Amino acid sequence: MKKILIVDDEKNIQVSLATVLEDEGYQVYFAKDGQEGIEKFKNIKPDAIFLDIWLPGMDGLEVINRILAIDPLQIIIMISGHGSVSAAVSALKAGAYDFLEKPLSLDKVIFVLKRGLEFRQVRDENMKLRTILNQEDELAGSDEKKRLLRESTATIDFEAADPQYLRKQRTVALSNIIYGIGLHSGEKTGMVIKPLPPNKGIRFENISKKNYIPARIEYLNTTGYATSIKKDDLEARTIEHLLAVLHAFGITNLAVKINKEVPIDDGSAISFCEFIKECGITDQAEDIPEIVITRPLLIGEEAPDGKFIKIEPADVFSVKYTCIYPEPLGRQSYDFVMRSGEDFMREIAPARTYGFVDDFNKLSDMGLAEGGRMNNFILIDRDRIINTTLRFPEEFARHKILDIIGDFYLLGRPIRGRITAQKTGHTDNAKMVNMIKDTFLKTKA
Repeated sequence: MKKILIVDDEKNIQVSLATVLEDEGYQVYFAKDGQEGIEKFKNIKPDAIFLDIWLPGMDGLEVINRILAIDPLQIIIMISGHGSVSAAVSALKAGAYDFLEKPLSLDKVIFVLKRGLEFRQVRDENMKLRTILNQEDELAGSDEKKRLLRESTATIDFEAADPQYLRKQRTVALSNIIYGIGLHSGEKTGMVIKPLPPNKGIRFENISKKNYIPARIEYLNTTGYATSIKKDDLEARTIEHLLAVLHAFGITNLAVKINKEVPIDDGSAISFCEFIKECGITDQAEDIPEIVITRPLLIGEEAPDGKFIKIEPADVFSVKYTCIYPEPLGRQSYDFVMRSGEDFMREIAPARTYGFVDDFNKLSDMGLAEGGRMNNFILIDRDRIINTTLRFPEEFARHKILDIIGDFYLLGRPIRGRITAQKTGHTDNAKMVNMIKDTFLKTKA
């Protein structure tokens, strides 16, 4: 239960705030002046403080200075019955999270408090991730780290391949952090990425646990509504958008630290593209062989309205996807040739996750899509889009291509072949990935 401290000498303010806050499930404490407020702050360690500027004895600005000297991350919402621009500016300059004027709007009180607590959660996660990143960067140059990189972990042994089907392995030039919310968990989350040496592959790690999960089809856990992998007690959820970006930019060696779920951002992959480009991409000395498709593979019924996914020989990797929905949504089709990461970033990455109201309700009943918001999910109610306008006429088909590009990177290597799919999803993608592995892939992990 979150603890809230109210520092105000007006009894009616204490009572009205306590009533609404307790109804919202918060535990409330009171202080009638600044000195008592500082003592209560030290003793109860509240999650947030409502602090009046005008208090008997020590005023609110002095109180906030003393509190923030002890805990610079404390969320403090200043309140005043003599609201003015200068008072608000003084409070915010002193370090207050926000400023509210009396008489208080109780709806706004709850809104500002929830926003402040979310801000604190993200900031706490930020500090945790920054600490991890700094610790690992300090270790990175040490002889011990170099030894661990050589001796720990399975490296990937590639079979001999025709030189014309070899590409340079790649990683990022710099470590970096991104923040957001998990689509299915609804939790505030962050993600750290770090470069890895050649032949290490893409691997997911947990922020607070040891070991890692290779981003490989062998560790596939679920494909319902998103792609997740699992190994022992480690899990990485909703990984397909990030994997699509890594696939498109040719990143073959990378450590990804998350707290179970990759952030969803706006439901597309565009922020991950910008994130990877910000880190920089560097070629490595070792090569990686493409998986060359030499004969067609088919799952499902290849018919005008059938559900199927097929891969066949081609000179480059490409995906054609067709959606078929009742009118007025109708049929959407898009054909994408992945010649570069820039092509992917322009044509596919901006396409967002979408779903229907009925499915969204089912997901909610299953405890999923808790992070679904009107700004990270295209929501469709039978014959109309409820919450946004499409970025492309065929955005649904393009997003399905995004998912395919990500799911197929569970093979751990680039592919030379053409995929054609219609009315399929993550589960069908996984079946085809396994079929390709069994048919063409001889790599040992």
